[in-house]
Amino acid sequence: MDMQQPNLGKKIAKLRKAKGLTQEELVEKCNLSVRTLQRIEAGEVTPRSYTIKLIFAALGHNAYEQAPGLPGRLKATSDVMINGFLKFYRYIIDLFNLKTDAMKKLTILSIFSLTVCTVILSACLSTKKAISSPNPLVGTWQILNSNGIRDTMYSNQQGLTRYKMITTDRFIVLDVLYKQGLMAAAMSGPYTIDNNIYTENITTAGNGYNRFLGAKNAFKYKITDSLLYINGINNPYNEVWKKVK
Repeated sequence: MDMQQPNLGKKIAKLRKAKGLTQEELVEKCNLSVRTLQRIEAGEVTPRSYTIKLIFAALGHNAYEQAPGLPGRLKATSDVMINGFLKFYRYIIDLFNLKTDAMKKLTILSIFSLTVCTVILSACLSTKKAISSPNPLVGTWQILNSNGIRDTMYSNQQGLTRYKMITTDRFIVLDVLYKQGLMAAAMSGPYTIDNNIYTENITTAGNGYNRFLGAKNAFKYKITDSLLYINGINNPYNEVWKKVK
């Protein structure tokens, strides 16, 4: 039932007349004024929910009994879900009753089992791939000196620290002078990984590093905890980097 005006007023008037009551007789039952009931039935005002309940109680009508509103919809939805579940449950139980249609039921069960196994296997393979596939080189690395601490005199320059940022497909080498507040991109480019051989292809070089432009430096690498050990194959760079991010 629509609890909004003017349908509410029409419903009340219809129920009142069906009960053979005048407006004066109805207001006596619910302690309202005749004028208030008249305005409600005419759709001029929307009464409070408490007043609606009083009127419907006086008319012997449950205001929400046949309402297709939220409570009714929820109950209907719940009934449909319960009935659907019961039908599905009975169907599953019947599948295991091989006294009738045994071959058909065995076929259905076999297909279902195969499907479940396939889904589980695919999920396991995807999880395994997700765990094993991330590139361990991705991150920000800071070069260490021969004593295993942060090198703040890289290339014998006071206060200079070198970083290497590696994404999924590119690298960039940055030189940072903290005291001066300076940061310079030394070199960058794509890289490849093949059988634990990390090869940097330098396609961009900053001022002072032009001699490296176009070079391909290959390294054997090993990662232990947060440390990256690289040993140059076609170059003299044997370095240790610490992952900082």
